[in-house]
Amino acid sequence: MSTFLVLRNDVLSHRSTVDTVNKAGCELQESSAGDEASHLKQRLQRLNSSWEAVLLRTQERQGQLEAALQQAEGFHGEVEDFLQWLRRSESQLAASKPTGGLPETAREQLQQHMGKLEEALSLATGFQSSLQDFINWLTQAEQILNLAQPPSLLLDTVLFQIDEHKVFVNEVNTHRDQILALDKAGVQLKFSSQKQDVVLIKNLLLSVQGRWEKVVQRSLERGRALDEARKRAKQFHEAWRKLSDWLEEAEKQLNSELEISNDPDKIKLQLSQHKEFQKTLGGKQPVYNTMARSGRSMKEKASQPEDRQRLDNLLGEVRDKWDTVCGKSVERQHKLEEALLFSGQFADALQALVDWLYRVEPQLSEEQPVHGDVDLVSNLLDAHKVFQKELGKRTGSVQALKRSARELIDTARDDTTWVKVQLQELSTRWDSVCSLSVIKQTRLEQALKQAEEFRAAVQQLLEWLSEAEQTLRFRGLLPDERDTLQSLIDLHKEFMKNVEEKRVDVNKAAGMGEEILTVCHPDCITTIKHWITIIRARFEEVMTWAKQHQQRLETALAELVNNAELLDQLMSWLQWAETTLIQRDQEPLPQNIELVKERIAEHQSFMEEMTRKQPDVDKVTKTYKRKTAGPSSLSLAEKSRARKALPHSPSPLGECAQSELKSPRVTQLSARWQQVWLLALDRQRKLNDALDRLEELKEFANFDFNVWRKKYMRWMNHKKSRVMDFFRRIDRDQDGKITRQEFIDGILASKFPTSKLEMMAVADIFDGDGDGYIDYYEFVAALHPNKDAYRPTTDADKIEDEVTRQVASEGKRFQKNRSRRTSR
Repeated sequence: MSTFLVLRNDVLSHRSTVDTVNKAGCELQESSAGDEASHLKQRLQRLNSSWEAVLLRTQERQGQLEAALQQAEGFHGEVEDFLQWLRRSESQLAASKPTGGLPETAREQLQQHMGKLEEALSLATGFQSSLQDFINWLTQAEQILNLAQPPSLLLDTVLFQIDEHKVFVNEVNTHRDQILALDKAGVQLKFSSQKQDVVLIKNLLLSVQGRWEKVVQRSLERGRALDEARKRAKQFHEAWRKLSDWLEEAEKQLNSELEISNDPDKIKLQLSQHKEFQKTLGGKQPVYNTMARSGRSMKEKASQPEDRQRLDNLLGEVRDKWDTVCGKSVERQHKLEEALLFSGQFADALQALVDWLYRVEPQLSEEQPVHGDVDLVSNLLDAHKVFQKELGKRTGSVQALKRSARELIDTARDDTTWVKVQLQELSTRWDSVCSLSVIKQTRLEQALKQAEEFRAAVQQLLEWLSEAEQTLRFRGLLPDERDTLQSLIDLHKEFMKNVEEKRVDVNKAAGMGEEILTVCHPDCITTIKHWITIIRARFEEVMTWAKQHQQRLETALAELVNNAELLDQLMSWLQWAETTLIQRDQEPLPQNIELVKERIAEHQSFMEEMTRKQPDVDKVTKTYKRKTAGPSSLSLAEKSRARKALPHSPSPLGECAQSELKSPRVTQLSARWQQVWLLALDRQRKLNDALDRLEELKEFANFDFNVWRKKYMRWMNHKKSRVMDFFRRIDRDQDGKITRQEFIDGILASKFPTSKLEMMAVADIFDGDGDGYIDYYEFVAALHPNKDAYRPTTDADKIEDEVTRQVASEGKRFQKNRSRRTSR
């Protein structure tokens, strides 16, 4: 790679030179004649095309080298892991001491070994015991969390739950050190245990740690939920307690002021003081309404029947106190007005009653908004009922005033016109207030009905929206079958139709809310707008999800259709390719190098076309894949062999080999693709072998043994080797002769630059007598033609040579017999 970087930098350094040449060539073109300029332009074009080709080849080579580097790094990484394992194994084997030969030494080693085993047993037993104790505690903690009551909305109950949970949290924290100790002991055991035990210990620890984390998480979540419930319960309880205390004090005050004076001035003073109290009571009305609304909301959200019952009791208690105080207030007002009347202060009593009528009449006006949500309208209705009770109790005062006025008119000697005017005004105001009271009662009842209808419509829509969201949220994986996917599309179309139909209900409910907003009470405008916004926003969100899912289904169907068409095309092409390859393979290979190169180029075009179709095969097979298999369990050797495959060759199965395919046609495609790929590789191998054979024959046509001999001797001298030593290495049985095949294999194994075809010709020359063997003298004589003296010529020399061979043979036979006896 470093060499290539140097080469690439060298190529890139010539860019400025090429640019300079182009610039100079353009200037020469402008100043040259027609033919010369044309010739110069052609040369510049050839230069630029060659430069672009060099850059392209450089980029391609860089890509190939980077891919090879990545592949090599991965291989060397695995080799390094394997070497580390080997080093660990060697260190373990090296650490094992030899056993003692004497009984005392062996007994001492046995005791040491038994001590280590007892220590390991103690450690394993302690770990297992601690692990089981912790698992038992985890089971108990999970049961406590499962059986724990939901957070209460009553202050005393939720405070008790918080105290219980604090005890549980403290217990959880005390077990934190235990899980850390378990993890530490498990790590220690994993380093000294067998492989199967290590896997089991690891799985046990992972399981326990997972359960522990869930217990801690659930404990934190319950703590947060209890704290939120405590805040809400405390807020309601404080508001309830403050209002209840004030109502109790107000009731005591009303009870202590039962005595009414006979003095008109004192009665007026008491009446003035009572009006101040009524004003304070009226100021408490919003507080009472807010507290009652909060209590009803908590009662609806309470999950325990006991909480709902106690909240209902608290609300009923404060409601009774409120009604009692309001009733006693009205009753005292009535008694004070009657006392003022009976004390002879007709005018003051009449004026007080008229003032009250003038004060309450604007509250009964039809311009006063009474619409809103159910809680607000219910509070307004309750308040109006209290007012109606007060109005009913004042009926007696009005009648008494009317009787007194008539008596005054009948018995008075002075002008009583002012009495008639006051009486007429009282009658008019009283009739108006009574009429407005009835009208407001009707308006409140209509507003309550409208609020209940709006609330029912909103609740129904929210329930439907929740179901729709659940349906869209848990769609899951899309099927790979076209019919099943089409069924899902049809079902989703029905769902979309239902969604569109629900739009009418959403618009209707929103219209109801808008209608309420036109006449809504100011305290409830925000609430009504909130509900309108909620139903519209969630409906639009469901609609958006539904459209996205519809698009996803349609896209998946289109992809399945396209992949099915692509599958048909690939199957057709594979059938043609298989037939073509079989036919070409049946044809005899040409014996001409140029024709073989043409066949190779033709086959290379076929391989390139197959490579271009590889992404289509991967696309089709990925569409129909099941879930991918787990981590590969290939051995190191298998992975190494897999990496040695051609990096730019199409894969026989792509990614299909890693997963199980659903579609039978895809399985067939994968099998056909693998078959065609193997056929293509086999033909490529045959063509390359044929080309190599023809090139060797071409080179062998000019073969000269003397040239080969001289080249071999120079090579032997360069390696500083002796011919005799080389021959003895080949002659393993030391009988002074070797076979032709041993001779050929020995020369090829020595890395001498030659070919098998040349070696067959050389062997014919070395085997001068044609007996199939090459002895040492033939070997030396062929390499040194002028040194025939080495061959035995006389009978004595031949006998000596034969004796030497027989001795070597007998020595070899003796070694074999000795080995056979030793094995016995």
